[in-house]
Parts: sequence; structure tokens; C-alpha cells
Amino acid sequence: VVVNDLGGSDRGEGADPDMAAAVAREIQEVGGNAIASNADVSDWDDAGRAVRLALDTFGRLDIIVNNAGISRFAPIGAMSREDWTLTIGVNLTGTAAVTHWAAAHWIEVGPESGRAIINTSSPAGTNPLPGSPAYCASKAGVAALTIASAAELAPLGVRVNAIAPMGRTRLTDAVPFVAELMKAPATGFDRAAPDCVSPVVVYLASPACRFTGRVFGIEGDDLFVFDGWSARHRFNNAGTAWDQATLAERLEAIDLQDLGWGIAPATHMVMPNPSDATLKTLATIAEER
Repeated sequence: VVVNDLGGSDRGEGADPDMAAAVAREIQEVGGNAIASNADVSDWDDAGRAVRLALDTFGRLDIIVNNAGISRFAPIGAMSREDWTLTIGVNLTGTAAVTHWAAAHWIEVGPESGRAIINTSSPAGTNPLPGSPAYCASKAGVAALTIASAAELAPLGVRVNAIAPMGRTRLTDAVPFVAELMKAPATGFDRAAPDCVSPVVVYLASPACRFTGRVFGIEGDDLFVFDGWSARHRFNNAGTAWDQATLAERLEAIDLQDLGWGIAPATHMVMPNPSDATLKTLATIAEER
């Protein structure tokens, strides 16, 4: 195992080589063979250094878990260029860069069964919520990257899937309402324990997995299997280009928004989309202008 971690904070600041080294030691202490790496995956070429370290050390590359992530929680009107650049850089570019270097190697050596890539998306990517558009965009991008690269890499024997976990980490601890939602219970089953996520990663990496190009949500004992982006409604204009009046007439039949989505099924917490009242207010403002 190559344990790669720049060792920065949950906000993408700083670096600490001891973090990856500590995990490598844990693996070694239970009989595994591990080496630490401190590549910055947001740097395209440095991500390649981590892949080369695996090849130089072990002679082959079989499984990748793209799990590097940071959080820069700021609404769209308040976030800085740095917030956006760092978040996209680590969460999305980091996933793409490592995948690129692995794919380039697999193309060079040819097809072989048993290869797997597991990417880390988020419920914030599959069901974006307000407050952190950069994080939501980065994680939605990971889901799209997963689906696209799965089709490309299948001929090389590579399965590419993603997880969208609800698990307690330094990132969730940085957001007060999420930290409160995901705190460990005094007794009983801990739905937010990261231990609940790891078996899904192991399954996706194993020969038992028969899926590729899918996103798996996991929270405690609940598993969700996403199927790309599916349109809920379809309209056809019988070979004629749409015009504004026809569009307005045909779309009148559907609701302005759905009822929202469950961020944590066990708590029945629902994060609503913009309400009908909000959308009507926006429409009124537009009419007045």
C-alpha cells in the first residue's frame, strides 16, 4: 500500500509528512507492506510522483482509492478565488490527476483484470446543498468523472466507482450543524462512524464487485445506489423547434421543485430546494424589472 497524504489541514493549508507515515506504520504493524508518500495531488505532475512510487516500490498498480479532500465552506457571494481554486484543485483535479497517471500506465502495459478505482464524492455532490458551492461542484465533478472514466477504462480491466459517504471526519467537524448532526450517540449504533464506510470501499476494490461507473451512497446501515443523472420529465415538440410560449405551456404541468432530499435518513432531516414561494418571489421581481 502507498499511503499518500500531503498532511495539510481540512482547509487545504500546510503540510505534515508525519500523517501519511503514521498510517503506513499502522499497516506495517498488522503485517502489511506500506510506504508513505507526501505528493500534492492537486499538482498534476506531483500526483504522478505518487503513482511512480507505487510502481517503483511494488512493481505494479492494482487499486486506487482517491480520498484526498478539503473543505472551504463559504457561500457563493462570500467565497474567495482561493476558496474555489483550492477546493476544486484537491477534490476534483486531485482525483483526475491520479486517475490520469494510473490510466497512462495501464494503457502502456495493456489490459489485465482485477483493477479498480474508488473515488470519493459526497452527498453534497449528488444532492447539492447551500453554503458551499465550491465543495458541491467539486464532488459533483467527481461523480461525473467516475461515470465517464469507467466507460473509457473498462477495456483495460479497470472498474471505476465512487462512494458518497455520510461519515464523521475533520471536514464534518468543521461545520457546526453537520458536526452536531453526526456526533457519536451515547449508546447504540453509530451511523456516522467512518468504520461504516470502509467495508463499502473494500467491496468496490474486491473481485466480488460487479459494478462500474456507479456512485454508492453510504450512511450507517443505509446503502444508496445512484444511477447517473436521470431526467424525471421528458417533453417532445414533434419535430418543431421550441418557442417560449410553447415551453411555458408545456412546463406548466410540472411542480416548480421537488420536496427536497434526506441528508440523513435516520434523523429525517430534509434539506429543501428553493421553495415555490421563493421562486414566485423571484418571478415577481423579474416582472417588475
